[in-house]
Amino acid sequence: MLLPIRSRVLHYIATTGVSTVDSVMDGLREEYGTERQFTQPNFVEHMLSLKENGLIDELSYDLDDNDNLQIEYNINEEGINTINKYLPKKWRLDQ
Repeated sequence: MLLPIRSRVLHYIATTGVSTVDSVMDGLREEYGTERQFTQPNFVEHMLSLKENGLIDELSYDLDDNDNLQIEYNINEEGINTINKYLPKKWRLDQ
């Protein structure tokens, strides 16, 4: 069973630690890569939405080798609580 992609992004960050849009996309490509919504602009939107909803924090930002902005995010306590409250049991972190 696939989770809604935004929920899976949150879970991925929780289980891998500090993440960028590119690292999340690389990590989820096998699961979601064939879906039409699997685009960088959509993943930027997912990450910004999770940040604005207080579920992840922005840690740092820098330019990559191609002068593209890379923002690093990490999950916070509210994000972990959200996973444990709303995701199906097999995806929870409090087991």
